[in-house]
Amino acid sequence: MATMHEVARLANVSIATVSAVLNRSSYVSPALMKRVEEAAEQLDYRVNLLARSLKHGSTQTVGMLIPEIAMVDPFFGEVVQGAEITLRAKDYSLLLGQTHNRVEEQSRHIAAFRARSVDGLLLFQAAGRDEELEKLISGGKAVVFVGRLPDGVQGDAVATDIEAGTAMGVSHLIGKGHRRVALITQKDSLSVREFRLKGWREACASGGCVADAQLHAEGELSVMGGRRAALWLLDQTLLPDAIFVDDLVQCIGVVQALQERGLAERIEVLSSDDSDWLDVFHIPISTIVQPSHEVGVKAAELLLKRLRTPQRRREKILLKPTLKIRVK
Repeated sequence: MATMHEVARLANVSIATVSAVLNRSSYVSPALMKRVEEAAEQLDYRVNLLARSLKHGSTQTVGMLIPEIAMVDPFFGEVVQGAEITLRAKDYSLLLGQTHNRVEEQSRHIAAFRARSVDGLLLFQAAGRDEELEKLISGGKAVVFVGRLPDGVQGDAVATDIEAGTAMGVSHLIGKGHRRVALITQKDSLSVREFRLKGWREACASGGCVADAQLHAEGELSVMGGRRAALWLLDQTLLPDAIFVDDLVQCIGVVQALQERGLAERIEVLSSDDSDWLDVFHIPISTIVQPSHEVGVKAAELLLKRLRTPQRRREKILLKPTLKIRVK
């Protein structure tokens, strides 16, 4: 592996000049900069990031944990994309892991991030106490909670206004004449579940409907979870007129259940999150569109602000969703 001395020798400059060029630490004339960069390219020289991190106290890396990576719902992927683009523009690299909504997986990843001395963490928090997360926060690391408001700990947060989005979707269904609007929430989604319930109840009360306990079901973040939740609703004494579903993954299972019972044309489905493939679905499914890319951008920006000013006041940002109506 080439050394900085070899780059300096080939470019016929001092080691200080090479360091200034490669680390962008001070001004170097364009001519000298070009000579150093060409020499480094010729020798395939790479900056020792570990050594630089020890010197500057920063690894220029950020960890990020999301529930699932391989999902038909593009929400998490778009959040990650927004965060990665924002961090890359500031020369940070993103380390990504998935928790499957299990706190033990979250804890395992955070321990690995701590060992790698990441500068900060973007986290879709899993339910349950996490000592590794507590250690990270008590150690002064920057943490921004994404998509879900923090539970059991304090920190910056960026999320969509779930309560407003749910109320918007349920009100739309009630406005179409549906009187029994069911709600399917995701298990272990912390604040998301509570805000969904609150928005559902508020919209039902405003629309003169009853948010009956038999109209609320929960399921795992999976197609099967959505299917089982829908079948439970369909086994109750009275059928729902419409179903609001927490996310697109569960929504697929809900549609499967309705098809099995021959009710796909009778019971309307509205889902949170959106995707282009819904445009070719055989039944129209309107959606509450979350600004997922912007969630990632804002979360990364908030993390960078925390890194610059560690003592600043905590901040919570709630972004507004929109309603996308599909009709036959």
